[in-house]
Amino acid sequence: AHPLSSSSAPQQKADMASDQQQSAEREQLLAGDDGLRQRSVPQGRAVAEKMLEALADAEGVTGIPGVRPGDTEGSYNWTRAENYWQDRYEKRMKATVKNKVEAVAWVVAAFLVLNATDFIRTVATDPLVNRFFLNIALMCTVLILVIVIYLIFWLALVHEVDWERIYNAQGNDPLMKSPFKEPVRIAIGTASACLCISMICYPVAIWPIWSFWSLPILGILTMACLMMMHFVPTAG
Repeated sequence: AHPLSSSSAPQQKADMASDQQQSAEREQLLAGDDGLRQRSVPQGRAVAEKMLEALADAEGVTGIPGVRPGDTEGSYNWTRAENYWQDRYEKRMKATVKNKVEAVAWVVAAFLVLNATDFIRTVATDPLVNRFFLNIALMCTVLILVIVIYLIFWLALVHEVDWERIYNAQGNDPLMKSPFKEPVRIAIGTASACLCISMICYPVAIWPIWSFWSLPILGILTMACLMMMHFVPTAG
């Protein structure tokens, strides 16, 4: 046998044993007290525990009660947090129901006003109506409807664009770079201007017929139109 082969075999075994020992020491150093691996950032249960502690400590700022890692179901902190979220859910449901009921009430009121005043036929045929201001108001209304369809149906439903968040984005918000930012801003600005113009032109147009009653009539009809948004997807 070659003399080098017989002398190198024990050395290789010694090197392998040394590598295994060093690997075991590294594993022991990288392991925490609870056996979780502690590489560069705590992982697993340790991360969750720290998050729970941070949320519980922030109750004075957020007003939201939290649970700590040692809390169990039925404990004081657990019960407080559970009651908080249950109350919040119930309040949200009550507010939703209240808003829907109010919306239905306004729509019913508008229906009664339309029938009592014969609003549509009167506005369409009565010679006392100021047609110039009425036409301006109608054009503004049509433009508002087009913008509503663009925002709610085309952007929100078809393209799933959260145009409300994009419009309200400020500063370093990533949504500021959205390609829809400028179109949404222009659309909402145009709709606001049209609403202001129509609020002036409609009363002037029908004032010769209903005089002072023009204001409450238009007010009820306007509120009904706004409340109908509660029944539109993503707008309620």
